[in-house]
Amino acid sequence: MRELSFTTLSGASLLGAIVWLGGCVSMDSRIERIIGAELPRVVGPAARYEVNVQGTRVDGEIADLRQVRAVGDRVARDNTPVLDRIEVTLTDVVVDRQEKRLLGLGAADARVRVLPSDIAAFLDAKQGFDNVSVTLQPPYEMTVEAQFAIAGFVLPRFARTKVRGRLVTTDGNLIMEIADLRIAGFPTGTIPAIVLEKLINPLVDLSTLPAPTRVTAVEVTQDAVLLTASGSSTATPIARH
Repeated sequence: MRELSFTTLSGASLLGAIVWLGGCVSMDSRIERIIGAELPRVVGPAARYEVNVQGTRVDGEIADLRQVRAVGDRVARDNTPVLDRIEVTLTDVVVDRQEKRLLGLGAADARVRVLPSDIAAFLDAKQGFDNVSVTLQPPYEMTVEAQFAIAGFVLPRFARTKVRGRLVTTDGNLIMEIADLRIAGFPTGTIPAIVLEKLINPLVDLSTLPAPTRVTAVEVTQDAVLLTASGSSTATPIARH
């Protein structure tokens, strides 16, 4: 049994990197280049990654990896805020080295940290939002202030809108359930709140990580939203390179 540690990789994609690992002719000389090339494509570019592979056993064309752990800083993904930090752990990974195909994966677990400033930037980029600011209220609430275009009607800038809601998990995603919506300090009816919920949600979707991963728990601090996610995968062919 052998432990390999690879640090400071730029980019992200754990599963594609694992498959390449199983197919390497020379693990020592090719692994950093292979992982560095694969990670950005699958998970998303990052400011920095640390990857650790433990318990590698090779039997003919089959490679067994007891655990693969990746830690990423400032991970940029489509349709979600920048992830300030993500820690992903895959266990009991089995790879066909010749066909570069995943044969089995016991589990995938992730811990994710998202900053309020990144949530604000994510919402500000959406159509219908302008001048967004976000504040967090432990243990589960978030407040969004912005100018909105509600049902095609753009509110004047002096009529700043304030939305308070609870962060919850639904269908494996992080969403905001609106509890109170006020325009220029006055409460509104349910229809604008429903429209805004559709504009805001989902806030975070992790389903396209190396294994189909679902958000299972959320914790709100004054400085960040902390997510726990988990999933498992069936054997899936991986494209050859």
